Amino acid sequence: MARKPTVYKRCDCPDKAKPKKGGCKHLWKYNLTTSEGNRTRASIPDSVGATQAQAQSVLDGMAPGATPEPVEVNLTFQQWAADWLSRRRVNDSSLEKYEIAIRLHLNPRWGRKRLRAIEKAQVEAWVQEIEGNESIANSTGDGHWKVFQMVMKDALQNGKIDRNPTYEVDGPYVGDSPSYVFSPDEYWAIYDTFPERYRLIPMFGFACGTRQAEAFGVCDDVIDSSRSLLTVRRQVLKTKETSYKRLLIDRLKTSPRLSSKDVPMPSYLVEAVEEYVARFPPRATETVLWQHRKKIAACKRGSAQALFWTPRGNLLDRSYFNDDLWKPALLKLGIKDEDGNLPTFHDLRHTFISTSLQNGIPEHTVAAWVGDSVEELRRTYSHLLKNHADTHGAVVAGLTGRPKGSVVRAAA
Repeated sequence: MARKPTVYKRCDCPDKAKPKKGGCKHLWKYNLTTSEGNRTRASIPDSVGATQAQAQSVLDGMAPGATPEPVEVNLTFQQWAADWLSRRRVNDSSLEKYEIAIRLHLNPRWGRKRLRAIEKAQVEAWVQEIEGNESIANSTGDGHWKVFQMVMKDALQNGKIDRNPTYEVDGPYVGDSPSYVFSPDEYWAIYDTFPERYRLIPMFGFACGTRQAEAFGVCDDVIDSSRSLLTVRRQVLKTKETSYKRLLIDRLKTSPRLSSKDVPMPSYLVEAVEEYVARFPPRATETVLWQHRKKIAACKRGSAQALFWTPRGNLLDRSYFNDDLWKPALLKLGIKDEDGNLPTFHDLRHTFISTSLQNGIPEHTVAAWVGDSVEELRRTYSHLLKNHADTHGAVVAGLTGRPKGSVVRAAA
């Protein structure tokens, strides 16, 4: 009986060639026979020159009645990115950033491409495009790159691709982010210019390094005047998850796993808070007792006495504060950075961190105060930490130098 020739199914190579000696690195499909004598079509991924006999052995080694797991050769980046996004366990702010990056920037570039067809050279060319696009800020391009990296790494770990095209590819260049350090005169001018109902909010940023949403969420139960201590553990949130309504959440802005942080309050802030509360009594509001892995709608509710309110009885949000209070005050005072831009509220936090580090407060102490990791602090403020060698060098030399009049006797 004549031997039936082996027939190879064409792969997805551009040249549509059959596997050569030494191996084809692409996906091959074979018409094979199960142990019951039924014909089936099996896909053998990651095979290198696999013969039909070798492919048959893979099928024979499967459990009785099992069918080969189909390989999604036509799975697109857009499909897998949506799957990846649905499995993220991050705070609402990060999830929203991921969704925007995928929808507005990654899908238009990669969405219709098959995951297995994305090549390293294409990724490198894309990185160069990001760097050459003047309309995309360095930090924004880096954010898109990191999301793309996470999606592709997840695809590799789940067997959707056999190699990661982002491996050993340098992402877009990210230079030092511009930041502004307020002088004490500038800050106190802002304090005097701000309406009395809201002037404490910038003070929390300047004196305690709070983020904007954390300053909005200060309540009377987190201020310990006797110990001059502020416990930061709430924020005012207005996102898609809150239906874009302002809610007071028992959770730090960017650290969902960190329940709170204690920051020392200078005496002038303690006095200012006491005067403010006497004039503008705190008002009761509902607060969400947030729990990890739970949606806001499923969390229990509590009550707290919030310090800051709009004239209409609403909690503050970023748009109202920035457009109606912050920017008009800076414009009136003529405070701008070197490029003529208005500093942001976050620059108050940057001023607090920079001032603390420059005056010798240990980096791990500052990190605990502001709710960042020491590693993040080092990345952002490395230029200030390097200055510590000049600042403290003489002190170290004095501590380790030979005492005057000391005599070292040689061993006999």
